[in-house]
Amino acid sequence: MPRDGQVAGDDAVPGEPEEVQSWSKQRANLDQVVAALPELRRKSAGREIGTRTAVMTVVMVSDGTEESKAAVDSVRSIGARHPCRAILLEPDPDSTPTIDARACLWRAEPSSGEGHPVFFEELSLRIGGQAASHLASIVGPFVLADLPVVMWFPGQMPDPADPLLRLASTVVVDTRTVADLPGSLGHSYRSLLELANHSPVVDLSWVRLQPWRELLAGLFEPEHNRPFLSGVRLATVQGKPGPRHILGGWLMAQLDLRARELVLSDAKHVDIRVEATAGGEEGTFEVVRDGRARAVWAKATFSGGLAHTQALPLPDDSLTSALAAAVSNLQADRVWERALSSAAALAA
Repeated sequence: MPRDGQVAGDDAVPGEPEEVQSWSKQRANLDQVVAALPELRRKSAGREIGTRTAVMTVVMVSDGTEESKAAVDSVRSIGARHPCRAILLEPDPDSTPTIDARACLWRAEPSSGEGHPVFFEELSLRIGGQAASHLASIVGPFVLADLPVVMWFPGQMPDPADPLLRLASTVVVDTRTVADLPGSLGHSYRSLLELANHSPVVDLSWVRLQPWRELLAGLFEPEHNRPFLSGVRLATVQGKPGPRHILGGWLMAQLDLRARELVLSDAKHVDIRVEATAGGEEGTFEVVRDGRARAVWAKATFSGGLAHTQALPLPDDSLTSALAAAVSNLQADRVWERALSSAAALAA
C-alpha cells in the first residue's frame, strides 16, 4: 500500500484487472476523498484514459467477513463488462471517530480481447465512531449522478429501515445465505418483501436456480403435457434451506398449491419432483442435479408410456458469475416476489 496521501502505480496481473493508480489517507475528510478520484485520472494521463467508464454505482457494506472480501473481488472481476464506481463501506461505530480512505483506478481489457480498455474506480472507506451510523450522508457525494445505484450487504440481511437504502435503485441479496443468519427464515423473507416494496431486489440465489426453473417449465410445454399443470397433487423439493424454500414458494405460487401439497426436505443438491394427473393418466416431472457431469436433467414420465428428457449444463456457480447475471437485469422480478411471499408462509 502506498504511503499516506501518496499516489502510486501497481504491476498488472495478466488476465485480471490492472490497478493503474491508487491513493490512500488515514484520518481523511470527505473533501480530500472527493478530490482524490479525479486526481487519479489526472496522474494517469497518457494511458488511454478518457472519460469515466461506468454504468452504475455499487455500494457494498462490509461486516469484515470473507463474504465481504469476495464481494469486492467479484465486482472488480466483472469490471470489463459492467464497469462501475465501487464503494466499500466498513463501518465501526465502536472505534475512534475517523475516516480512513483508499481510492483505486482499475484498467480492464474487454472480454472479447477487442476494443478499448475499460477504466473503473474503487473506493474503500473505513468509518469509525458516530459517523458509522450515518452512512447515507457519507456515501451521497460519491454516487454517480443519473446512473443506477446498486446496494449490497454481503453476508448480511439489510434492514428495510436503514436510511442508506434510500439511495438504492436496486438491492442485491442472496437468499442462499439467509438460513445461516440469526433469526427465523420466515422473518428474513418478510423483511425482504418489505424491502421489495420500496426498491427492486435482485436475488443471487434466484439467479443460480434459473436452470431448474427453466427445465421444469419446459417439461410442460409439449401439448400433451400442458393439462397436467392443473392436476398437480404433490410437489417435492430437496436442497439446502434457502434454495428449497424459494423453489417451494415458486411452485406454490405458480401452480396454486396448498402447503400440504408440498414437501421440503434437506439435501446437498436441489432436486424437484412434481406428481400430477390429467385425463386419467399419471405424470411425474423431475429436475435432478447430476453432480458428476455438472448438469441438470429434466424428465417427464407418464403411465401411458410416453417420456420426455432434457438436460442443461450448469453454468459457473461462482459469486462473480451470479453477480454478472444479476446486474444485467436490475428490474423488479414479480415472479420472485410471489415466490418469496409463499416461501415466507412455508417457513413460518
